[in-house]
Amino acid sequence: MRKFVQYAKLCVNEARIYPPVNRHRYMVALALYSKSITVAEATLALLEAGFGDEAFGVTRTLVDIFITMRYIANKDTDERARRYAEFSAKHSEVWSEVTKIYWPQKAQPLGERIKRIAASYRSPHRWSGQTVKDMALELDTVEVHPGTSKPFDNDFAYRVIYRWTSHYVHPTIGALRNHLVQAGRDNFVVRCGRGEDMRHMAAFNTAAFLTNTMISFYRCMGDSQPDRLSKWAGALVAHVARRHK
Repeated sequence: MRKFVQYAKLCVNEARIYPPVNRHRYMVALALYSKSITVAEATLALLEAGFGDEAFGVTRTLVDIFITMRYIANKDTDERARRYAEFSAKHSEVWSEVTKIYWPQKAQPLGERIKRIAASYRSPHRWSGQTVKDMALELDTVEVHPGTSKPFDNDFAYRVIYRWTSHYVHPTIGALRNHLVQAGRDNFVVRCGRGEDMRHMAAFNTAAFLTNTMISFYRCMGDSQPDRLSKWAGALVAHVARRHK
């Protein structure tokens, strides 16, 4: 898997892509794909260090990136990429208010353009105006289910993987199984390791969602996937499904 991640990075770096000015789809797609590769590398580092639970939690970021990239690439790509990029204005608006409270001596007025763009977003948490669920379940404009020929959605990715990994990002009781001991019987030790080994699912998520993001990345860029990278991705996902799922 590490070799695949390195090759995916190499394919982009050696392409020597110069993003055109004011074409948000390219800057956004490249940055999101770069982030997904970097998160995959970080997840592998955690796995190699023996932090299975933590690696599994980090893969939630990979799922998030995939849902975002796929939503942008699915339709109205230029407009959706612009909305994603300009959401930075909403961040600036929120941080401006925080600065007024905690560091009033450093507060500075926002520019009129930033305020105008920020006002176009209703929520500081939803750049698209949609929930993550709505983004994930939007019917695909390209991919169809091979058995039914109906447009594909990401129902399983959202209802199962996103939800499951979220428990490890927001430490619910379900994420503490490797930290609990039997009350009245066992002495407590940090990270007892008596729960489920999440390393296999972390490995599966890393391969699957980096690959899914890769597909949406090349669609967003309007390019074909490099043939070797595409075949390698398919073989890798098949392998981790057999061995790690």
